[in-house]
Amino acid sequence: MVGRRLSVEREIGHLEAGDAFRDWLTGILADRLPDGGGDVRVYRIEPASHLVCRYEFAGTGVSVIGKFFGAPTGAKTRYNADAAMENEFRRLRRAAGLVRVPPAIATGSRFNSVIVTGCVPGTTVRELLAAGASLYEPLTGIARLLRRLHDGTRTHGDRERDFAYFHALLDQNNLPAPLRERFNRLLGAWWHSPRIGPGTGCMVHGDATPGNYLFDGGVCAIDFEGSRDHAHPVRDLGILAAEIKASPGSARAEDYIGHLLWQYSSDEEEFRYHTAVLPFFMALGHLRIARLPWRAAERDWLLAEAEACLAAIQG
Repeated sequence: MVGRRLSVEREIGHLEAGDAFRDWLTGILADRLPDGGGDVRVYRIEPASHLVCRYEFAGTGVSVIGKFFGAPTGAKTRYNADAAMENEFRRLRRAAGLVRVPPAIATGSRFNSVIVTGCVPGTTVRELLAAGASLYEPLTGIARLLRRLHDGTRTHGDRERDFAYFHALLDQNNLPAPLRERFNRLLGAWWHSPRIGPGTGCMVHGDATPGNYLFDGGVCAIDFEGSRDHAHPVRDLGILAAEIKASPGSARAEDYIGHLLWQYSSDEEEFRYHTAVLPFFMALGHLRIARLPWRAAERDWLLAEAEACLAAIQG
């Protein structure tokens, strides 16, 4: 496997006194910065789908994260930046009543549609995975966090949206016609199977990658930009399982995935159900990775894994 791109933080400068964005930041943080904040150091965090920076107020112990929806850095550049900003702000506020997330502090349309959140310490699970550290404790924390999030936001499911997202990913992967037809046939079999029938949905994290969970003895979920309502709860588990399977040092992937499902499930019957549904959403997770340009060397393997997961419906 080709290594995943790990997050890197690098200092890129300072915010000078009189800078409009600095003045706005110090205003929204006034209760934490009684002396006006002093020197503000700026660190860019990469990779990210938008410009993301950490702002450190020297000598105060205060740091915040700014995510600028009006400054995309990924392939997706055509969207309503203010709507995306407000969506993530609302979802962080909603999730905060159920699970640990960075505090959503403010939004600023006039500053490239920025959302400002608190800075949460911790090591990403992606970094732990790359370092070969044991993931059993972090995955226990993630499983329990996701279960609280899903249980606390239960609503009716919308399986049409889950299948529509799957087809959108197939479109983005520009598959040759014979392969696309095989995927279409397999998706048809899943559609008619009782495994993913109409039922309960919930708010999902939506981007359940190892880079979006911080571990410091407990687990904090970050980046709710892709969060959606009425989704199947196993979607988050499948995306995370695919990421683990496709990561370097994945020799323990099956054990980790089984552990994640067991910790998420309340009993053996639920575990069997989640295990039966997981291949559909693992396939979706593999397709998400396959479209990434820096995973091009693994694309054939990822597509084969996605097809093999969907073929589980025939077993």
